[in-house]
Amino acid sequence: MRTLGFTVSVVVAVLLLAAFYSGPAAGQAKLDGKAIFLAQKCNMCHSVSTAGIEATTKSEKMKGPDLVNIKTDAKVLAEFLRKKADIKGKKHAKAFTGSDEEIGALISWIQAQKK
Repeated sequence: MRTLGFTVSVVVAVLLLAAFYSGPAAGQAKLDGKAIFLAQKCNMCHSVSTAGIEATTKSEKMKGPDLVNIKTDAKVLAEFLRKKADIKGKKHAKAFTGSDEEIGALISWIQAQKK
């Protein structure tokens, strides 16, 4: 009986450790902000020099700023990217079409880009 109690304790401990160290739950994989940036084709207008990304547009008129050292609040930036808010009197050229989770991951990645 003592062995059974010990075995159950070990199994419970292993399951708790596995749950704690396994990372995000199934279906909740961490989103990659850089991959979202590229998938949304943000690099057509914007560079992120710290990530080795250069804008692909040839037109200086269409070229947006390098997104290194962005200090805009995440909420304001999300609204701007969804074309619901202005920054410096202008709306973003293209509305972000991803989910709330994707825009959150994108903004976190952009805000982490520092020189």
